[in-house]
Amino acid sequence: MKGLEMSTLNMVIVNAQIHTLNKQDSTFEAVGIRGNKITILGSNHEVKGFTDDKTRVIDAKGRVVLPGFIDAHTHFAHMGVREGYLDLSDTTSKREALAKIRKFALSKGAGEWVIGSGWDESHWTDSNEYMNRDDLDAVAPNNPVLLRRVDGHLSSVNTQALEILNLPTGTIGYEEVDGKATGILKEDAVEQAAKILEPSINEFASGITPATEIAYRLGVTSIQDAQVDGRMLKAYRALNDSGQLNIRANLMITTDYLDELVTLGLGTGFGDDWLQLGPLKVFSDGSIGAGTAALTAPYLDNSEELGLLMWDKEELEEIVLKAHENDIQLAIHAIGDRAIDLVLDCFEKANSRQKKDLRHRIEHGELLSGEQIARMREMKIIASMQPNFVGQWGLVDGMYDHRLGRERTMLMNPFASVVRSGVPLVFGSDCMPFNPLYGIHWAVNAPYPLQRISPEQALKAYTIGGAYASFEEDKKGTLEVGKLADLVMLDGDPFNEPTVIKDMSVEMTIFDGKIVY
Repeated sequence: MKGLEMSTLNMVIVNAQIHTLNKQDSTFEAVGIRGNKITILGSNHEVKGFTDDKTRVIDAKGRVVLPGFIDAHTHFAHMGVREGYLDLSDTTSKREALAKIRKFALSKGAGEWVIGSGWDESHWTDSNEYMNRDDLDAVAPNNPVLLRRVDGHLSSVNTQALEILNLPTGTIGYEEVDGKATGILKEDAVEQAAKILEPSINEFASGITPATEIAYRLGVTSIQDAQVDGRMLKAYRALNDSGQLNIRANLMITTDYLDELVTLGLGTGFGDDWLQLGPLKVFSDGSIGAGTAALTAPYLDNSEELGLLMWDKEELEEIVLKAHENDIQLAIHAIGDRAIDLVLDCFEKANSRQKKDLRHRIEHGELLSGEQIARMREMKIIASMQPNFVGQWGLVDGMYDHRLGRERTMLMNPFASVVRSGVPLVFGSDCMPFNPLYGIHWAVNAPYPLQRISPEQALKAYTIGGAYASFEEDKKGTLEVGKLADLVMLDGDPFNEPTVIKDMSVEMTIFDGKIVY
């Protein structure tokens, strides 16, 4: 039995398979909670000894109980706002997507924006081409339309939208053919369009509440929001100040705010158990789906394309050095191998000037090589990865195969190599999809050996891994006495039924010592 100085417990779970996910993954039959902390772990008999008629007793009936999931890379505030947008994530053909857009546009008044997201041409059966302005003009002639691809690195817009957005010719990612805009926006052009249409502080705040309900249903009790600007930060703060923030949020602040953070002396970790400043979020390249991830060898389906680097080396070095010298953790988006090399070079320069363990992170790292993993280990860089990408794009004849070829696909998302090397592995969803069990499934059941890890390793990446990444491993991420009472109960057993993890569901979520789902 492990416990604090005891008094009567508020809640106990008995008859459970409680996996602590600590270093030994110690297991227990029962857990007791007092207030918002785990107070005791032990046998049914031991834990029941600290109950009375006011204690809530939950019979798990043999179910698996785990720490609450920590999504270390999501877009939580945007996810809530998108609940009011056109959802194209389940479309299986371009024809179906355009039909949905037409129907949605007809529900709007003339001139009203049609905003949607989630489409993925790599899942369409009738076309693998992006939607362009002509496609969208045909189905929504009376409305401006902006539809963001599932990865967020590409948007399709129609003529009305182009006229309203009025993006300058020469904007990076503003695609033109023979001097005419195609209606396909990538990278900087996507972000400029998004800023023009950015939701208000109140809209973000209103969206975080339904997003939290979705999180509870999926067992997520902590999130790291991966691209937070001033409006989103104010929305989170307003909710926290009024006691209405009901999820633990770590916020990655966009590069635009680096100088302000330095001036104010605000570093990573500023905040409390509910809301805190996380790393500075920096983009070094784009995505494979948009053809903008920076590669050392060309794309298979476009032999002249190597992708985009968002900064030259001197610019990125300046950002990394300023953050590093001011005790600000960095989370740098780097998908392609060329981008990863650039980021590691910048980290090495920062470390050579001033050695600090700020737990800097590479986000995504889909094309990590063995040599790059070794460099990360040397510098104690975290690999913040998305195992759900394997299920979305990494299966046989999937997008990775089509864009990069089988040889590269087999080496991508090398979770097993990362774990073996000792590099800290952290999992997040990037909201594609948000469900942790889907990502855990594909880390365990990935098609290629360099990717496959055990259920325990995958679960740790989605729990204690995220806590480590936010310097909170002493507070959460494992089920141990004195830690926050954030727990999840599953309807299946990922340890003994690993091939069907994606089909499992959350039976119960306990957050801050209270049952929330």
